[in-house]
Amino acid sequence: MTTVQQVASHRWRVPASPFEVLTDDDVRLRGTRLGDPDAARPALVAAHGLMGWHRKPRFAAFCERLSAVYTVFAPDLRGHGESDGVSDYGGAEIWDIEGVVSRAREEGHTTVVSLGTSMGAIAAVRHAGLIGGVEEVVAISCLAFWDWQGGAHPRVRAAFHARVRTSAGRAALRTWGVRLPQTWEPPEAPEEVAGKIAPTPLLVVHGRDDPLFAVEHAERLYAAASEPKRLLIGEPFGHAEDGLSPAFADRLEREIDGLLP
Repeated sequence: MTTVQQVASHRWRVPASPFEVLTDDDVRLRGTRLGDPDAARPALVAAHGLMGWHRKPRFAAFCERLSAVYTVFAPDLRGHGESDGVSDYGGAEIWDIEGVVSRAREEGHTTVVSLGTSMGAIAAVRHAGLIGGVEEVVAISCLAFWDWQGGAHPRVRAAFHARVRTSAGRAALRTWGVRLPQTWEPPEAPEEVAGKIAPTPLLVVHGRDDPLFAVEHAERLYAAASEPKRLLIGEPFGHAEDGLSPAFADRLEREIDGLLP
């Protein structure tokens, strides 16, 4: 983790213990387990978005709130924060989800929910469709198809490109603690694998005012999935962490419980 991230990181206010996992493709991840570790509780694997980390303040506070009900396993995804490797924009991150889900199983949790925001949601959906092994999937601000630029707000799209597609932006991200690939080939898009998730429940959450991924992504992802599934469209919500308020965390707990087998 960079000095900037260390200074900006959230200080835990709930029981917290660090963990490490080695993924099946040999990337070492580091994260924090939050809340009561009692194996009788459901576990929740929380995956952050691109250019984030698990102790980014708003995401971390959201995880803390959820830890009142779940044992939360929050890793830094590959190429981010304290974890090794290089980001794959939600592609190889399916192995990150799998590694942390396996860790929760090893600690005795029989119910495991995967939850992701933005890139973390892409990874969670693709993991559930291609690998499986969770009791529910929650996708917050997930894209459905890779060609997202046309629906994004022009200023947000330009800012994203400046960070990710220019040498100066990528150098700044490395200073921040984000390592991006030099080249990238898109894997199966979330909507292409969503139909394989059932009978595992899928909860799709999106902001009607999302400036990065238009609401069409949520609608197409939901349409591609089979029952059981639920679609929540909120406004105001924004993109990913923008909508992670305490009130939303409380509602999300009820929605997750309502879909669990």
